[in-house]
Amino acid sequence: MYAVREIAGLAHCQLDPAILVVLMSLHFQLMPLLKRAAPFDDPDWLFELKMDGFRALAVIKHGRAQLLSRSGHPFASFSALAESISNSLPNVRAVIDGEICSLDRRGRPQFKNLMF
Repeated sequence: MYAVREIAGLAHCQLDPAILVVLMSLHFQLMPLLKRAAPFDDPDWLFELKMDGFRALAVIKHGRAQLLSRSGHPFASFSALAESISNSLPNVRAVIDGEICSLDRRGRPQFKNLMF
């Protein structure tokens, strides 16, 4: 099998033999995406900015919001955000699914700000 991988240019890969056979049968060389001269823009496509942060549920009841992780653990480090949500929605009972993000002045996500 090593000789087949070497011929296919995949000697450095630790692929399952079945996957290797499929890759070799594609009859084209796999290449990384290349940079485009101009940004892709098409009215038939909808784009969404990737917001890098922490996925959280805001559970709001009795005038109090609690932020929970995907595994159900409370986010203790975001107590100021939970308090702000509580103050903004004092008479609401809801669960809001979202991403806790930090944005810079230009509106770009700054994940590192959430770490400290």
